Amino acid sequence: MPELPEVETIRRGIQDLALGLVITDVEVYVPKILKAPITDPEEFSAKLVSAKFVNARRRGKHLIFGLDNGYALYAHLNMRGQIVLSPFFGDPHGKYLCVSIRFGSNSELRYHDMWTWGELRLIPDTPEAICSVVPALSAMGVEPLAGEFDGTVLKSGARSRLGSSIKTLLLDQAVVAGVGNIYADESLFRSGINPIRKAVTLSDKEWYDLARQITIVLSEAVELGGTVSDNYVDVNGAAGRYSPQVYGRVKERCVRCESPLTGSRLGGRSTVYCPKCQK
Repeated sequence: MPELPEVETIRRGIQDLALGLVITDVEVYVPKILKAPITDPEEFSAKLVSAKFVNARRRGKHLIFGLDNGYALYAHLNMRGQIVLSPFFGDPHGKYLCVSIRFGSNSELRYHDMWTWGELRLIPDTPEAICSVVPALSAMGVEPLAGEFDGTVLKSGARSRLGSSIKTLLLDQAVVAGVGNIYADESLFRSGINPIRKAVTLSDKEWYDLARQITIVLSEAVELGGTVSDNYVDVNGAAGRYSPQVYGRVKERCVRCESPLTGSRLGGRSTVYCPKCQK
């Protein structure tokens, strides 16, 4: 699943390349991608045509594109969704195209989704309307790249989740927004903390170190356009360049001590760590 760095990279791409462009045509190839309140492809298309994107926002792993007609186009990529901007002429649509939004004869925004688990929603662009349609947004925790994020945020979350492992705590979007499996593993490795540990056992120093490493890892990944993955590209179709040190590397050698990395499952999610470096 695309996490905060991948979604932020897409947001920046749309902001740089699509703001102010007039939507001239919309094609919905997979109607199930459209979620309430507007699920009819014809109505969805009619409300988008002639509108312009005026801003591109992100909350955690959620994208919200404000339009000049009072609506917002909400997007969640789920596991396999991709958003790309492509020249319209001479560029084939490719596989798994669900929705295309054309800007004149120059380009189009394409939403691809192999598993069709993602979603697009057209919602009146007010905080109340958006949160009523997507309640998860109002329940989300602090943005880890925001100034108010530090160890006290994580420690406070742990107090109400006494039995939770630290890895499970980091995946809880009500505690910290946008961190998923990749960057939880990476941040815990950089902090030297075993993901299986109960969150309440961390010291104050460990909480602050972990929060700092989360911010550093996410910032690095944003600057590198996201993680290297077969499932993700930016709006230009380019792959991410961040190479994880532990995530996805079970049984490979630790980059620090060269011990084999261990894999396990926590809460149904794969987890990779170094049993020697992470305590």
